[in-house]
Amino acid sequence: MLTKSQIQAFPKVELHCHLDGSIRPETLLKIANQQNLPIPQELSILEERMQAPQDCSDLNEYLERFDFVLPYLQSEFALEAAAFDVMEQAFEDGVAYIEIRFAPSQSMEQGLSCPQTIQAVARGIARAESIYPVKGNILIIGMRQESAAAISQIFSESVSEEKVVGIDLAGPEEDDYVPKLAQTYQLFIDGQNVQLTLHAGECGCIRNVYQAIESGAKRIGHGIILKGDKKAQDFVSRNQICIEGCPTSNVHTKAITDYHQYPFREWLTAGVPFCLNTDNRTVSKTTLTDEYIHMTRHCQMSESELRLLNETAARHSFASEKEKEQLIHRIRQIGRAHV
Repeated sequence: MLTKSQIQAFPKVELHCHLDGSIRPETLLKIANQQNLPIPQELSILEERMQAPQDCSDLNEYLERFDFVLPYLQSEFALEAAAFDVMEQAFEDGVAYIEIRFAPSQSMEQGLSCPQTIQAVARGIARAESIYPVKGNILIIGMRQESAAAISQIFSESVSEEKVVGIDLAGPEEDDYVPKLAQTYQLFIDGQNVQLTLHAGECGCIRNVYQAIESGAKRIGHGIILKGDKKAQDFVSRNQICIEGCPTSNVHTKAITDYHQYPFREWLTAGVPFCLNTDNRTVSKTTLTDEYIHMTRHCQMSESELRLLNETAARHSFASEKEKEQLIHRIRQIGRAHV
């Protein structure tokens, strides 16, 4: 069985990580104190406010943890510090490449413009890249509870930024949300400026997954609704759409009851391209190493499968073709020396 040290040393690829759900409590404390913002000074209290409870009832209760964090992410300083923090965590976690996603609109409540929020996050990523051997890019989120016009405006002001490689829609998931919001992103992905990944099938109906793919999504966030649906799995496999799997998050939101229920073997057998991700490192109190450990212990993941999932993530990343080749080479060559 793979050990924690072997998995941690393996050069991993993470495609689904939310900025505001992954800031370490001690970093949020520093951000708040340096801006003279009121915040509990005890880390134990911060952890309780920032982490999902073990008995979390559903996705909506899980999402409540973001309400505590967002008021502290309303300045360029805060966003840059947060992005650097997540990149530093990625390095410590043995991640070689990560795509960090965030919603600019949720950091614009005190006057920041959309480009200012993105540039701040990009600076934090670049600063970490100058120190650590980890590469990062940005995915821009439009919040599904906002108006189509507001989401379109965010995307229009985002896609020209250098580190922005993709766009996404997230937030509470309603059935059949895709047709209502497809116009918000269609123009940008048709122009080949960015690629599309959509949260779908996290708790909603299977039609959301079909509609997301039919409207241009190259990856699906969570997609746990595919579990047990052979027809849908075949559709995803035929279209070679990557599922951004988030096991711990799915346990927390009651999409599955435990790690044994994660469709790891089911998806491998069906040829569904998928990879593992943290979703929210702090809210779910996890690391990418932890996610792979859970699959090792509960689904008997092997060394070859560890390699397969990370090669899949690299191939389906929104990095440049050159960066993908470098990642796959590192996974195949350097990874072999650690496992």
